Amino acid sequence: MLEDFRLKVFMAVVAERSFTKAAKVLGITQPSVSQNIADLEKMTGRKLFDRLRGTVVLTAEGEVFLIYVQKLLETCATVDDMFAKVGPAVVKIAASEEIYAYLVGPALESFSKVHPDVRFERCLFGDADLTIALIPSSSSRAQSEDLPGDVISRIRMSVFVPEQSGSQSSSQEKTSYFDVVYRPTQAFAITRLCRLIRQFLAK
Repeated sequence: MLEDFRLKVFMAVVAERSFTKAAKVLGITQPSVSQNIADLEKMTGRKLFDRLRGTVVLTAEGEVFLIYVQKLLETCATVDDMFAKVGPAVVKIAASEEIYAYLVGPALESFSKVHPDVRFERCLFGDADLTIALIPSSSSRAQSEDLPGDVISRIRMSVFVPEQSGSQSSSQEKTSYFDVVYRPTQAFAITRLCRLIRQFLAK
């Protein structure tokens, strides 16, 4: 809906490393690909690709542009998912009271404003379209930026535990890390709503 076709052309050239191959993938002519890239280069005032023998590669400026394009396309996809027509539906979610209240609830609030005919019900784990749970992370995994496939985010939880030291009372902060595990059923995993909830929770 919001996606600029020129950005799609840019991403195809990045993937194929060729204007000709990108044109074939997109179903357009090679001159059309060249014109779209020229438009982007004129708009940014920067050269985005170096044309080498038999291939094209991103320039340093093009690599920076790629980062922003990926973010733009992700945002456009989220908007498309949010405002796409969705019929009446009931989605069953299994999660503890705390997870549902603090993680899932806020993620569903915006969606419900746009699609009031979609209802969400909490249910037992075996009957759920979507299961969301917290599992402890080891300290080593907690510091890693790479999350396992079924983990969408990592949260830090701290508590202050009172302790006595001589005649003065003090408290010590104890920190634990937990992974937010997101497990939709196979049927629900392909829906726009499933992708939206995942994006909200991953923030």
